[in-house]
Amino acid sequence: MARDPSPIARQEARDRSDTNWASTQPPRGRREPSRRRKAAATDSATVDLVDWLSENPDAIEYIQEVGNILSGPVIQKLDKRFGGSKPREARRRLTNHFWCDLLVALAEAIERFSKALDRIPEYVTTVIMQSRKTEHRSPLLEALVSLAVRTAWEPIKSMVHTTGVEELQRTCRILAVLICPAPEDHKAIQDGALLPLAKEGLLETSKERLEQVFSADWVHRLREGLGGV
Repeated sequence: MARDPSPIARQEARDRSDTNWASTQPPRGRREPSRRRKAAATDSATVDLVDWLSENPDAIEYIQEVGNILSGPVIQKLDKRFGGSKPREARRRLTNHFWCDLLVALAEAIERFSKALDRIPEYVTTVIMQSRKTEHRSPLLEALVSLAVRTAWEPIKSMVHTTGVEELQRTCRILAVLICPAPEDHKAIQDGALLPLAKEGLLETSKERLEQVFSADWVHRLREGLGGV
């Protein structure tokens, strides 16, 4: 959609997002936002990111490159080691927020360990295992997580030198949001991707919608990062 020179599909997506947001207006007196309203808010942010990508074609290529790494060598190694006789079933288990966990943890690790790149795979594996336990996701073998991270990291690490740390962080965060099956239910995506991306790729409307559905602490950190505006 971001590659399409015509804005029609993007505008249709934005119209659907706005309609969904309007249709989830909570009744008077209800404070806690519904799951549908949270989804509508994160959909609004996703539409903003797609629009941003349409104006930054280089970023699309970076995202495609990382996506190819995950869908190519990483999946192939996991199939070979853990797929057994039912690789599709093994892959299906990984659709439960594993890939977006991996991407957002990579983005965080790049920031923390830009001067110690060799420590990143171990750190990312730990973050994913802890995140899944905290959010009560289905358990995964640490060896599987470690293999996926190490296989993904080697080619991604080379991108640090060609694209730069900040660009690679942005790439991982945007791709994490785009492929996450439900950002409204995935705290790691909310904190590690949507929050930093809000500073550069989201319109004020989407920021306001996210503020209505996420915690006061999240809103405080968002506004603090935007200089209090």
